[in-house]
Order: sequence, then C-alpha cells, then structure tokens
Amino acid sequence: MTGSDPVLQTDRLTLRAPQAGDWPAYRAYRASPRSTFDAGFDETLAWTHFAAFFGHWRLRGFGRFVLTLREDGRAIGHAGPFHPEGQAEHELPWTLWDPAFEGQGYAYEAAAACRDHVFRDLGWTTAVSYIMRGNARSERLAARLGARLDGAAPRHRDDLGVWRHDLGGRA
Repeated sequence: MTGSDPVLQTDRLTLRAPQAGDWPAYRAYRASPRSTFDAGFDETLAWTHFAAFFGHWRLRGFGRFVLTLREDGRAIGHAGPFHPEGQAEHELPWTLWDPAFEGQGYAYEAAAACRDHVFRDLGWTTAVSYIMRGNARSERLAARLGARLDGAAPRHRDDLGVWRHDLGGRA
C-alpha cells in the first residue's frame, strides 16, 4: 500500500496493510471449508473481497491488516478495523486463513493488538465483532478479549451475534 500505513508488531506477528502477493494465501482460504463463516467460495467474489481490503484502506484511512509470521513473513490471516458504507458500527473482525495456525493464540494476539490500535490510535470508544452464531471459536475469542454479547445492537444479518468491545477492552 503506502509507506505511511501503520504496522503493528506483536511477539510473533507483524500486522500490515495488504499486498498483492497475499492473494494466493487469501484465495486458498476462500476456497477452503474455513470460509463457511465468510460467505463461501466463488473466485470472482473472493477477488472482489480481496480488492476491498485495499480500497477500504484508501477510502477510510484504515483497514484490516494482514497477519504475517515474524519469522518468515508468511500471510496467515487478517484482522483489524473495518467500517464499510452502510454498516451501522465500526467493526473489529479477525480470521485465520489456515487451520494449521488455530489453537496457538495467533488470533487472540492479532485481535488484541488491533483492539488496542483502534482505541489508542484511531480514537474509537467502541467497536463490535459480528460473529456467525455457532462459530464457537470466535465467540470464545471475543469473550477472552473482554467483549460481551449485545442483543440490542443493530445487525445486518439475523444469523450474526454482535459482540461489543468497549474502550481499552473493558466490556
């Protein structure tokens, strides 16, 4: 993207703006059963969603980061601030693209860094994570981050739970 886009570092990850070279890893994710919670696979739709990563950064000045391993730079997922036009609230999503990285704390590490970034650097005081009902891993992660289920929050789909993050992760 540009040299001015923020880069977040954690113990094991670098979170950076998307790059064209991330497409093969993202495409593999979208073609896998993992994308069940993210609209499934269609090549054109997958490309459109990937391109939206770039456009969101340009239009909003922030966007979802690609999670890369510090040890080798391999792209393994995405997380970070998201607010498409027409969506009621600022969102904090996360996704690991490869199941080989589940259960190792990478999603928590990335989501916590992104949560801190949006409150500290972007000035947000709240955000939500829209999680498809039945996605127990993401629901547990939201709770671990200090979010709480917010039944009164607007949602854009009936099959989503809305998990509320408050300033500093204190829900």
